[in-house]
Amino acid sequence: MPKSKMTDAMSKDGRFKDNYDPACRLVSLFTASGESDIASAMAVKLGRRAASFGETVLILDAVDGALMEQAGIIYARTLDDVARGTAEPQDALYVTSNEHFTAGAVGEGGLENALGVLAALSLSYDWVFVVPKAGCEIAHVRLGQASDVSVMTYDTQGDQFMRAYWMVEALRRRAPNFDPLILSTGAKGDAVETAFMLSETVREHLGAPPPYAGHAEDLHLESRLLDQMRAQADRRAVA
Repeated sequence: MPKSKMTDAMSKDGRFKDNYDPACRLVSLFTASGESDIASAMAVKLGRRAASFGETVLILDAVDGALMEQAGIIYARTLDDVARGTAEPQDALYVTSNEHFTAGAVGEGGLENALGVLAALSLSYDWVFVVPKAGCEIAHVRLGQASDVSVMTYDTQGDQFMRAYWMVEALRRRAPNFDPLILSTGAKGDAVETAFMLSETVREHLGAPPPYAGHAEDLHLESRLLDQMRAQADRRAVA
């Protein structure tokens, strides 16, 4: 179980008080092929699991509100409003039934316009999970560059795994050390074969392949993923 980091700070009356020192891990959950609702569902599971440990979590919906709807959160303000100066950050963030678990939506301006606000928000939480739309655009590349950890899902159907290859290639052009945790979705019976083909294709053309983290339907996947993410973020912090 992760431990909360606390630091001592002196209050105005001269007494010391405990302040929470967040881990500030920014995590992107990309969808190379298939539907982004799988990444959205995974983000919610990861967030709830981390919050159950007492870690602070912020999930950001960059999929036109689909994640917020999936999580059962009704919202009126978005980060778009914050970027325009018509709302304060706290007005666009919605606390769920768990006080450690907060969610918000990027809004109509899209991920590109929200990256600055997102970077600032990531300094106040242990985990910030961002779910962008499926595919790979310049905003995805910039998000991948800024992230401490990335997860990338692909569909096992046919040659859909090649979309994960192209996305890894696009991101490594800007960020040579981009090394996402790979998750397969779709038919589980094809997961091992397609993961192997993806790994070998990356190895042949791009160098070291990203680690395969399993299939989206694996039992207790969110617990294992969180452990892998902590380890990867810690390695990046000392690199």
